[in-house]
Amino acid sequence: MFRRSSLSSLVAVTVVAILVSACSASAQRYELLLDEGTQHTSYNTPNLQCAEPWPEGSTLVWGDIRTWELDNWTFAAGARTSVGEDMDAELTFFHMDTSGDDPIDGAVRDSEMTLLGLNFKWVARRTDRLTISVIPGAEFPLGDIKGTNTATSGTARSDEIIPVVAVPFDFSAQEDTIFRLVPRYVGFDEAPKLADDSTVPGFGDILAIGVAVLHDFGEYSVVADGTFLADGDNSINDANNTLTDEFIWSVGGTWHPAAKDMRVDVFATNAAGPTAASSIIAAPDSSIGVGVRVSGEF
Repeated sequence: MFRRSSLSSLVAVTVVAILVSACSASAQRYELLLDEGTQHTSYNTPNLQCAEPWPEGSTLVWGDIRTWELDNWTFAAGARTSVGEDMDAELTFFHMDTSGDDPIDGAVRDSEMTLLGLNFKWVARRTDRLTISVIPGAEFPLGDIKGTNTATSGTARSDEIIPVVAVPFDFSAQEDTIFRLVPRYVGFDEAPKLADDSTVPGFGDILAIGVAVLHDFGEYSVVADGTFLADGDNSINDANNTLTDEFIWSVGGTWHPAAKDMRVDVFATNAAGPTAASSIIAAPDSSIGVGVRVSGEF
C-alpha cells in the first residue's frame, strides 16, 4: 500500500521526532497546566492539531461542518480520549462530496471521499512554556476516493491508505496566548487509476509547515492558522485541471462558557476538513468556505 517515497518521508519525520524526544530532560504534568487556567491548550485549531493530549478523566467528542457557496458540504466528527499519562488517541470520520450542478468555484473536477482515521499522540517534551508532541496516524478510505473531470467525465479512483505524521510545537507566550508550529507529512496516492487502468497524477507525498496563534478572552477566543507546502500539491487548478499547491488558512472565533463543558467554533477557511489528511486539501482556486465545529466533554 505505501510507496517507497511515502515511506522515506515518513521515516524522515519519525526520526526527527525520536531525536526530539530523546533530548527531553524534564516534564511537567498536564494537570499543572490545567491549574494555571490553560485548558484551551488541548484543542485543535480548525486545521492544525495541538501538542497537548486530552487530559485523563473525560473524552472529547466533536463535529465539524463546512460549506462552499451553500452548495458543497463536508462533514467530519471525532472523539479523543487519554490512553495514558501524556498520551491520547483520536478516532475521526470525514466525508466530502462536491459533485452536483455547481462544483466548488466552477472547478472542472468533482470529488468524493470518505475517510476513517486513527491517530495517536504522545508528548516528547514539555517545559514551563513549550510542549512538543509526536502524532503518527493513518486515514482509511471507506470505498474508493473518486475524482471526476467534468469536462471529460473520466473518473480516477484510489483506495490507498493515507499515512500521516505531525510534530506540533505549542509555545505559551503568556497564560492567554499560544503560538503553534506544526511540521507534518501526508501521503496521498500519487497515481490514481482510470477505468482503463491508466493513471493520472495524484497529490502524492506532501510536506508542510503550519503555524497558528490562539488568544483567549475568558469565555471567548480568537484563532488563526496557516499552512505552507514545502513539497507536493494539494489542490486542482480550476482553469486547466492540473495539480497545484495552495496556501491553507483559517480564521475564526470560539465560545467556551465556563459553566459548560462545551465549545462552539465559527470560522472561515479554504481547507476541506479538520482531520490530518483533509486539512491539507485546499478548495480549488482558494475558494472560501465557512464552518462550524461543536465539541463537548463526556
